[in-house]
Amino acid sequence: MISVIVPIYNVEMFLSACLESILASTYKDFEVILVDDGSIDGSGLICDEYAAKDTRMRVIHKSNAGVSEARNSGLRAAKGDYIMFVDGDDVIHPRMMEVLVEAIESGDYDFAMINGVRVKEDEYQERISNQNIDTSSRRVVNQSYCIRRLLDVSRAAFQYHVLWNKLIKRSLVDGIYFKKTGGEDFEWNNRMFLRTRQGIIVDTELYYYIQHVDSMTHSGVNPTYIDRIRSYYLCLQEMPKDKPAYEAQCLKAMYSMLLGVRYAAKNTEYYPEAKQCASEIYKKTKDQLMKSELSGMRKLRFLCFYHAPWLYSFVIKFMYGFLRR
Repeated sequence: MISVIVPIYNVEMFLSACLESILASTYKDFEVILVDDGSIDGSGLICDEYAAKDTRMRVIHKSNAGVSEARNSGLRAAKGDYIMFVDGDDVIHPRMMEVLVEAIESGDYDFAMINGVRVKEDEYQERISNQNIDTSSRRVVNQSYCIRRLLDVSRAAFQYHVLWNKLIKRSLVDGIYFKKTGGEDFEWNNRMFLRTRQGIIVDTELYYYIQHVDSMTHSGVNPTYIDRIRSYYLCLQEMPKDKPAYEAQCLKAMYSMLLGVRYAAKNTEYYPEAKQCASEIYKKTKDQLMKSELSGMRKLRFLCFYHAPWLYSFVIKFMYGFLRR
């Protein structure tokens, strides 16, 4: 059985579409744990209405404590052999669970993953109706590959950063709970991947990450975005001592993020916070950076850009201008 954990906070406009998409699944052996994180709109009532209609749905009403604690409540209540996360304002394809279960049970895999795709609010129904599902393109990935992809700061690694495109063996993540940080998905996935032997990727888009006009994702620099630097720092502390390559990869990603956030926050109200966060992490990790397996040139580049932000700004602007030619 799959335990589908849905953290919910003030998403009454989108929640019914989300829950209907889960109930439309071609795979039927699942439970849905709806965690109402102190919503002050009609989300809690919608949860109760769906739970009254379908016994596979259970509701947890709790005081607001953030998405990390909501997911933790769902993990503690889960009874399934597999764990899956769905955000309360997104939708899934009817075959998503079916494809994931078939993939994870096709071999000795700790998790299975499909692709999520960003869509506008009025696009997902047409995509589902017209989409040709091809599950033939697959690849098996090991722990080292997953960690490298997770610590890749490019857009191409997005699928490894998020939670909602994966089906995970419950036994793999027993005792792994979310920490309250700006990158809780990323940090939790790091600990999950560090337990992974191998997983399987099915290269097809079956999760629809709905882009809402007022989403924080579109609001540029904000405290949550800045706090992602601390998520990388947490990951750095979790890296096994006998795997210095993981430490080096994490340092590279963390410093890239640190410099990027500080640059993005410049000329905004969040710059003092971004600068303080960058300084805090730099002081804690400078020695670790210098002793790491990163190349001398990479270390020098990070140090130069940290101590001379104007140089980093110049390079970013130069590269942007070059690429636009």
